[in-house]
Amino acid sequence: MTSKLIILRGPSASGKSTVATELFKKANRNTCLIEQDYYRFIFRPRDHGSKQNSATMHKMITNNVLTALSDGYDVIAEGIFSTKSYANDFNEIFRQHPTENYSYYFNVSLEETIRRHRTRPSRNTSTYTENDLRTFYNNEYGSIHDNEKIISEESSLDETIEYIIETSNFCNDSFKT
Repeated sequence: MTSKLIILRGPSASGKSTVATELFKKANRNTCLIEQDYYRFIFRPRDHGSKQNSATMHKMITNNVLTALSDGYDVIAEGIFSTKSYANDFNEIFRQHPTENYSYYFNVSLEETIRRHRTRPSRNTSTYTENDLRTFYNNEYGSIHDNEKIISEESSLDETIEYIIETSNFCNDSFKT
């Protein structure tokens, strides 16, 4: 059975991490969760994924996704993954893993992003403030995959998870229901 790649991308605080975590918990097969934010905070100086770390982050994410897929893991890759910055990385991933790739873009407004950020349990310890979100909010959509699907801000957590499982053709043995 071919490994599947699920890409969840969109603006900060749009719900990607929450959905990714829930999908990961439901996974019934060997699955790897790759979170873009993890890579932002493993460098000294951190500088929140600044340009000085960017090229290394891109290579690490690409290599980790490809390694997990080639070793038979399904991969859930979650992050902002803007088209401008990550198109080449995902083109390389798709070149080496040409099938079973599913991409979802969380189309969430700034107002909804801030509302969701306020409900996060970790909000008090979050690295980003509401002012930070306003500063780097970017919802300029550009597809990274021919069949990328849009997740609207009206979609509930359960609806979003159900939609992703349904549209990515995960079998009953892929996720616990």
